Amino acid sequence: MHSSSTSIYRTTIRHGVRSLRAASTSSASSEKQTSAGIKASTALGIASLSLCLGYSAGTMNSKSTVDQNSKRVLPSGLPRGCCSCDAPPVELTLTEEQMNLPSKLIDIVGKDNILLGLTEDSSNAKFLKGARLGKGKALAIIQPESMMDAVKALEAIVNADCVVIPQGRNTGLTGGSVPREDDASRPTVIINMTKLDTMFPIDGGKRVVCLAGSGIAALANNLPVWGFGDRESHSTLGSTFLNPTTAGGVAFGSGGTQLRKGPAFTDRALYVKVSENKWGKRVVEVVNTLGIEGIEDTDFVNNSGNTVEQLDIYAHDIKMGYTRPMAQSSKSVHGKGKASDTDYPNIVCECGNDRKGNTVSRCNADTKGQDCNRSEGKVLILATVHDTFPKPHEKKTFWISCVDFETAQKFRKEVCLDNPKDLPLSVEYMDRDSFDVIDKAGRIMANLIKVVGVGSFVGLLWDVKLKIAAMSFEGADLLCDQILYRLNDVFPSILPSRFMESGIKMDHHIAMSVGEFGEGELERCLERISKFENENFGKIVIQECQSKSEEMSLTAFRFVAAPAFRTWCVGNNVQGFSVDYAMPKNSGEAPPLEKQGSSVHGDQAIPLKRMRYSHFGCNVVHEDLAYDLGVDVHSAHVGLKNSVSGCGGKLPAEHGHGTEYDAPKESQDRWKTMDPLNVMNPGIGGLSAKFKYKD
Repeated sequence: MHSSSTSIYRTTIRHGVRSLRAASTSSASSEKQTSAGIKASTALGIASLSLCLGYSAGTMNSKSTVDQNSKRVLPSGLPRGCCSCDAPPVELTLTEEQMNLPSKLIDIVGKDNILLGLTEDSSNAKFLKGARLGKGKALAIIQPESMMDAVKALEAIVNADCVVIPQGRNTGLTGGSVPREDDASRPTVIINMTKLDTMFPIDGGKRVVCLAGSGIAALANNLPVWGFGDRESHSTLGSTFLNPTTAGGVAFGSGGTQLRKGPAFTDRALYVKVSENKWGKRVVEVVNTLGIEGIEDTDFVNNSGNTVEQLDIYAHDIKMGYTRPMAQSSKSVHGKGKASDTDYPNIVCECGNDRKGNTVSRCNADTKGQDCNRSEGKVLILATVHDTFPKPHEKKTFWISCVDFETAQKFRKEVCLDNPKDLPLSVEYMDRDSFDVIDKAGRIMANLIKVVGVGSFVGLLWDVKLKIAAMSFEGADLLCDQILYRLNDVFPSILPSRFMESGIKMDHHIAMSVGEFGEGELERCLERISKFENENFGKIVIQECQSKSEEMSLTAFRFVAAPAFRTWCVGNNVQGFSVDYAMPKNSGEAPPLEKQGSSVHGDQAIPLKRMRYSHFGCNVVHEDLAYDLGVDVHSAHVGLKNSVSGCGGKLPAEHGHGTEYDAPKESQDRWKTMDPLNVMNPGIGGLSAKFKYKD
């Protein structure tokens, strides 16, 4: 057993930091109720239906017995992954110090902020079970209410020779956010950061500071509340309905639909690392690269405090509604550091037939930036600084249908990626199978989203789903999807009839939004669209949305692709899996499926559906493949991964390696440097789960 010491800044705080004010609120207090104004009867109907939808959209990776010799593998309602990686049970042998650890943690975080996790029940299941795959036991689950408590708890945990799983909203899809039972000698403690949800603007609203539990949906809602309605946050669509944390986005390098903004990234953060000094004592070190006036390391002298304490005091003041001067970025190297991936517009446009064009735009194995970026739990993030982005003065949205993929690819390069300055807001591609499956199995959820949006109401249903998933009644994993499939045709198609017409006639579709930011971007883009349409007459149909309602219909249609696929699989009594990957910027053809999977007769398995939908500008692809029962989908999944790699692609692209993917050696070495003792999220990315990575 190793002894432990804490190193949390040797310098201390300056009294009365002058540069912060309570111009903000905690995320919980400032969220608006999305469903306000809906009649009670309508709300009741929506709530009843949505309960099924929320459960359907989130039920992850269930297996049900079809007969004694075959199993059904199902995707979740969110893009990625396939079969479960749940480990067999491991019997824990606890030392006296480990047995006493929960009591010590109660002293640190309080009895209301700790749960025991050695036995799963409805109160702790949402922390122990992954959104798609993975589950395990935890000696304790803590939810600190201050950053200092998180640091002190981390010290106690590593001192007891336990390991730590940093956790946000637990919406990760590759098993990296939950315990795994592969080391009986080192119990797991989950540090769930969601109660640290305070956020506030700095630099006149051009940036925001988010504590680790701040949700991306809450941030998007808060900007207009703070008086910055002309700006928007990094994430405005996608998984915002789950309100995942900003820190989680940084830790995974999450991407999404927002082409101009790039993946989640910041070099300005407050985070904690665990190491060992030359005497063999464990050291918990806080790293401060926030770059904010008044809480730089150099601002603390005479051992009278530290950054963590000062930021805690400020966050508490904000929650209490006290007014403080708005903070400013410092003039230090950290204050000038990047708070978003500002190079991305240039990177994504490098799609020529050269060396740069042969690389991917983004993937989870990118090693650039401070240790907080793509750290996947190897450091404990306490707070981050993020850029906000100007909203377009004007926006136009288009539904574009092409006769072949070659025309779609040509449109992508010549119109969308012509130059970094004129990038569209978003460019989303869908193929024939995607169009058909969404319409045949996604109408209910799409119409619901059009009515209530993708905000906190659907997020509430996600939490309800997790409670239901912890119950032990048979068939719960299929029931909601069966209902959704059978009732699908009762509801109208979500797309306008003219969009449906071209969608049926043609096989390749693009949903594109473009914006005007005051320098002629929209006009230039419209000129390129018109030129391309004239030069490719008969090969492409371009239709503009005529109203906000049509825009929302198009957004909802693309949004429900993944949950619609799961519903389609259940409704047709088949199985399937999902995966995402990044292809080279100058590539586009689907990776071949030869020699992937086999049927019960030993023949080559052919997918019943192969949905390909992508963040087209980034060339990040989501695939959902459906197979007959009895097909070895695990083999098919592995084969597709190998095929992607053989085509120059990279996996994963958006949701982290977790326990599902082996990371490249460069990423593994970087994580080992961050966490040399392997006490932070051990076992991710193909690394050993043992102390100091010993086999």
